Amino acid sequence: MQEAATTRAPLVGRAEELARLRASLDAARAGTGSAVVVAGEAGIGKTRLVDELVAGLRADELVLRGQCTDSGSGPVPFAALAGLLHDAVETLGPRAVLDAAGPAADALGAVAPGLVEVRPGVDAGRAPEALVDLLVALAARRPVVVVLEDLHWSDDATRTVLARLARVAARAALLVVATYRSEDADRRHPVRALLAELTRSRALTQLDVPRLGADQVVELARALAGPGAPLDELVERSEGVPFYVEELAGAAGTAVPESLRDLLLLRYLRLGDDARAFCRAVAAAGQRAPYDLLAAALGEDALTAAEEAARAAVDAGVLRADADGYRFRHALMQEAVAGELLPGERRRLHTAYARALEARPATLARLAEIADHWWGARVLDRALAAAVAGHAAAEADAATQSALTLGERALELWDLVPDAEAVAGIPHHELLRRLADTLHASTHLHRALAVAREALAEWPAGDRSGRARVLAAVSYYTGRTGDDHGRVLLEEALQLVPDDDPAARAELLLVKARAAMLAGRHAETEEAASAGLAAARAAGDAATASVLVNVRAMSRINRGDLGATADLEEARRLAGDDWFAVSRYYTNASDAYVKLGDATRALELASQGAELALRQGAGWGIRAMLEGNAAEALLALGRWDEADAWYERSVPLVSPSTFAVYLHERWTWLTLWRGRVAEAQAMARARQGLWLQHARNEMQIRSRVSGTLAELALERDDVDAALAAVAPAAGGALGGHYRLPVLGVAGRAVARARAAGREVDDEPFRRALADCAGWPTSGVWSALFAAELGEGPWSAVAEADGPAHLRPYALLRQGEALLAAGDRPAAREQLAAATATATAIGCGLVVARARAAGAGLATPERRDGGGEPGRLTDRERQVLDLVAEGLTNGQIADRLFISRKTASVHVSAILRKLGVTSRTEAAVRARSGALPG
Repeated sequence: MQEAATTRAPLVGRAEELARLRASLDAARAGTGSAVVVAGEAGIGKTRLVDELVAGLRADELVLRGQCTDSGSGPVPFAALAGLLHDAVETLGPRAVLDAAGPAADALGAVAPGLVEVRPGVDAGRAPEALVDLLVALAARRPVVVVLEDLHWSDDATRTVLARLARVAARAALLVVATYRSEDADRRHPVRALLAELTRSRALTQLDVPRLGADQVVELARALAGPGAPLDELVERSEGVPFYVEELAGAAGTAVPESLRDLLLLRYLRLGDDARAFCRAVAAAGQRAPYDLLAAALGEDALTAAEEAARAAVDAGVLRADADGYRFRHALMQEAVAGELLPGERRRLHTAYARALEARPATLARLAEIADHWWGARVLDRALAAAVAGHAAAEADAATQSALTLGERALELWDLVPDAEAVAGIPHHELLRRLADTLHASTHLHRALAVAREALAEWPAGDRSGRARVLAAVSYYTGRTGDDHGRVLLEEALQLVPDDDPAARAELLLVKARAAMLAGRHAETEEAASAGLAAARAAGDAATASVLVNVRAMSRINRGDLGATADLEEARRLAGDDWFAVSRYYTNASDAYVKLGDATRALELASQGAELALRQGAGWGIRAMLEGNAAEALLALGRWDEADAWYERSVPLVSPSTFAVYLHERWTWLTLWRGRVAEAQAMARARQGLWLQHARNEMQIRSRVSGTLAELALERDDVDAALAAVAPAAGGALGGHYRLPVLGVAGRAVARARAAGREVDDEPFRRALADCAGWPTSGVWSALFAAELGEGPWSAVAEADGPAHLRPYALLRQGEALLAAGDRPAAREQLAAATATATAIGCGLVVARARAAGAGLATPERRDGGGEPGRLTDRERQVLDLVAEGLTNGQIADRLFISRKTASVHVSAILRKLGVTSRTEAAVRARSGALPG
């Protein structure tokens, strides 16, 4: 069967391989050809890679393709060679092909009988030699690319042609590209010996195509399936094979698609009855079947008797054997073979495996396997009991993904099992509550809220503490979705808690303190945290006490009490080995040090926490928070490539929530400063409503959104929108650290407004700066504010210990100021420094602007025309370029994301400064390069 080409999908993760092929093609064009064999497993994208190479050929270059074929009983003779000849005739015509082939042309009749009349006695064995001579002759006239696909099905004649071509290619404009499935050509296959010899003699190089990494699978799946696809599931099930990604993306949420299933089962179906039966037994065991488990379930004698069957399955490439068991060549093949189990066979095998596992000591992994096998056997009561036990064990071990799977399984089984509560050992409402916690930890926030509401509806009225806890969970999840009704629900929950239950009261007060801390309500936070701490101590709950100390410390830090960092360390001591409390410490402590301007310490703490979370088997939700804090520290440190890669890889995996909003905003800000301005504007437009909804409940979101929306507005020359966005920094909506970055942008917005002739009162912003004077990072932001308004030197910003982007930005602004003052040598030096420092961190926004400003230094100042000449601004130069393209004001507005009125104002200013009277004259000046400044 032909390897499927993924031509409908973008080419992902193959830049290095494609570059190597293109380098070989360039060498062939220069007269030094070569042979390359592209190797990899089925579906890895060998054909797609070759397609991409061929798509870049020039009109005068010739590509000839042939594909080897297997008839079921062996290779089809001359199949690939016939394809090469067919392409040559189709492109050049029969006469030209025969003329190029010369005296031996009639031997080609053995390959393509209709091409030429074969004289009696002509040796068909000369066909490979004649074909090679033809290809070399063609390559003497133009570059030729010969593609031989699926060498694992090659016949002797095709291998002979490959060997000859590989040895003569270096003397011609000839590139030979062959492909083969590495798993279909074992060490005894004749093509392996040929390739080894050609590689040894350096007549051929091998290009191995690996599986995609997880981030590349996400990129490909996003392109195929769009937003909302279960990307984490695709990453796991596809195992990095592009064809599998494509098939699974097209059938998201379903079983293995038929098209893929047929491909996976080809090898299995060619096995004998005993080998297929053994494969089915292994498939029922799961992804891997240890030998001792097979022996316990099937019996030692049966396993010994199946050795020949097992060997046949391994030799056929269906199974792989390791030191102590068997596994399928690919996980999806296991799924496909498991689908071949008959009902009775399925029940028998899964029951045997479940009982064999139950006889061993219980571990989390074993409990999960037992639950899976009872489910597979359709013994529903045993499956329910095992799922509930496994879910509890997974929660205790912070193995969120396992807990999620088992909890959902238990919920699905509940209504199918008589007297389910007795079987499970817990009531249904308690299962719902536990599952809601798991869903929240997995970032499935809306589903968590729905399940928590179900639990609340079922909770017995007499259990006031229990109802209060669930109501508190509902309130918290409600707030995390951006709905401020959660505060009302939390007060209801606190009213429910009995006075004699300090443990419950401590838990609810923690929820209240956390919500108030995130919203910036410091007095409420510290009051609730202190009351909760007293309750936790009364209940002897050290873990909850740790988190309450942690939250209170963060509130104190946020309002400027920097001595509270010592309380964070006290929270770590109280946490002990409790994972929830430990994770809260690493999350909040790393965030605190970002705010305090110590990005190195923040990165250290966030990385330690993320590594610990990984070792704990914690769910994606907590790991994403810790890694997100590390990414923000990377932004401050100027390690933008690393941060950008993390956002690209991780943000799509976070389900809709306040946390997702925060990550999207940071990613948008980074995209803007990387210089991808139009992309950043589009990202913000798509999410602005959601950002503002969540900004109501969290000060951190409010701060970040204010600053980013203002910067985007300034890029559009929409000063009104920028001033509106930074307004919260002047009032009480932001405080402490959260005000300062926004105030830096506010200075720029005020300066831009004044440059346009508008009066803007900056006193509220100055008072806000004064209020933040005690904060460690206030110096750099105050210097930025002053420099933006022309009241302080840009050197003070460049030399300050602030976020990495401020130094190149300050150098840029200093260079622009020097240029405006006429000091061209100093301006050139500053702009060069800005370009260098910006390039070092990947700050494309500054690079582009510095280069644009520096370009004017190479052009003598001119005062042409009779108007009122003056230096064009960067934005006016952009507008002028679009005028020169013939765009209307409306089209310019759309291209630059500005209003039509603003575009018109720019065009009028340009005509005035250039001293011309029409757009046509302005366009001529633009094309000639005769521009002021």
